Amino acid sequence: MGTFVACGSSLPGPEHAVQAAENYGQVPYPPTASLAEIVPPRPQQANCVWVDGDWVFRGKFYAWQRGGWYSPAPRARYAPSQILYEAGGRILFAPGTWYDRQGQALPRPEALRPATTPPNDVTSEFQTGR
Repeated sequence: MGTFVACGSSLPGPEHAVQAAENYGQVPYPPTASLAEIVPPRPQQANCVWVDGDWVFRGKFYAWQRGGWYSPAPRARYAPSQILYEAGGRILFAPGTWYDRQGQALPRPEALRPATTPPNDVTSEFQTGR
């Protein structure tokens, strides 16, 4: 019998939110797989949470937005990016977004300690998904 290993994060994350309908926009294609990131040591702030890096659509292509340790606004929630496939072939994309308790979008807080991308021969430090 084989051994199975489950993947999961022990990093403290933000409370999750649902993407607002108006946050979706049509895109010509979905993003590629996520990039690997190196998680830096956690800062000392008590309310510090980890958010994984993610793709952001920039008009004609996707650009990688690094993950990192954040100190969000009180009671802020985070909705990770999401892809919706509609009947008829339309693809909709909503970028990762911070929301307040009333469902209003908040500015993305500045990362206290951003992730880094491991150096390799395939992925540049400023990778775009095309």
